[in-house]
Amino acid sequence: MIRILHSVFIIWVVAFLFSCSSPETVEKDAAEAGIAQPERIVEVITTIKKKDTQMPVAGQLQQDAEFKYSTTINKKIGEIVDAPMSGINPKSIQLENELNRETQTFETGRHQAEVNPVILRVIFDNDIFDNTDYYYTNGVRFELVLPFAEQSPVNKILLGIKSSDFGFSGFSVTQNIYTPVNPETTEIDYGDRPFSAYLTIGQFRETYQMERKLQIKSALDLGIMGPSSMGETVQSSIHYLEPTGWKYQMQNSFLINYYINIEKGLYSSPNLEINIAGQANVGTLYNKLGGGLNFRLGSFMPVYRGPTTSCNYTRKKQWQYWFFMSGITDFVAYDATLQGGLFDNKSPYVIADSKLNRMIFKASAGLAVYYYRFGVEIENFYLTPEFEGARHFMYGRIKLQANF
Repeated sequence: MIRILHSVFIIWVVAFLFSCSSPETVEKDAAEAGIAQPERIVEVITTIKKKDTQMPVAGQLQQDAEFKYSTTINKKIGEIVDAPMSGINPKSIQLENELNRETQTFETGRHQAEVNPVILRVIFDNDIFDNTDYYYTNGVRFELVLPFAEQSPVNKILLGIKSSDFGFSGFSVTQNIYTPVNPETTEIDYGDRPFSAYLTIGQFRETYQMERKLQIKSALDLGIMGPSSMGETVQSSIHYLEPTGWKYQMQNSFLINYYINIEKGLYSSPNLEINIAGQANVGTLYNKLGGGLNFRLGSFMPVYRGPTTSCNYTRKKQWQYWFFMSGITDFVAYDATLQGGLFDNKSPYVIADSKLNRMIFKASAGLAVYYYRFGVEIENFYLTPEFEGARHFMYGRIKLQANF
């Protein structure tokens, strides 16, 4: 009896379970029966975008709730490329270089230039090298290139190359001495060169354009000609016999002179250079215009003549050496060393304007050797007669140059 009751209970439970409907069925049946159902509240999460920091909003109905996200993965180049960094070729890009305030450099081929160097030049002229002692008998010129010379007001009126690769400016002191053939004369030797000397201070500028093979040099000199230039004192101190004819020298006169020289390369190779040159002098010392050719053969920097440290920022120790020749013809309108100063009416003897030779040819040849910071040039000059009755003339030059 108990087993019969137990079986009946199980059958009743199973029948009861199959008679229950799903929630959807219940809702459907209730809707058909007109029975109101309570509203079902569903919590949903809104779409999350990149860098979206809003919290999910609850209490809203949404049929298609989504959850989206994005991410970024960073990797080092070493995790991607199996090669050392030295073996990877960079893309072609340009980087801005920070320039040193005091020194800038340029590079043309295998050469570099240092802007604002300090250079000392000493130039000594004397006719004793050709065993004579007359006409242009002695000359000394000191040139000192200094960085602050470019800030001088005078430098603004000195011509140069606007787009130059490099250039520099400096100051100079010059003394030139001239005598007749017989400096021991006791009276005026008419028809010969008069005693004269001048002393000037000035400023000069040099600019160079390597690609165009162009250089421009200009200078402005101020000074005096006459006894105040101390020509007699200098020559008397270096002569065994005192030249007595200085009492007939030209009297004091103020000098101002502007000089410009332009040189342009016609042909250039590693060992040969041919340039065309033109120059002009305007002022109370000289008024003349000339032009000619310069030639170099050897091992040297193109265009520029000087220590390698002026054109090599790396300061590489480098030899330069060359043989050189030049020839230039000047058309002379006025020469104060022969004709006296423009404001001088007291000189006892001068060459008359009608006796002046208007066309003067000057040629020179020499050797130059430069190593690292230092250099020396030895040059000999030849001049055609400067006035009627004058002789052909020769004198020598030694030029020393150092870069600091």
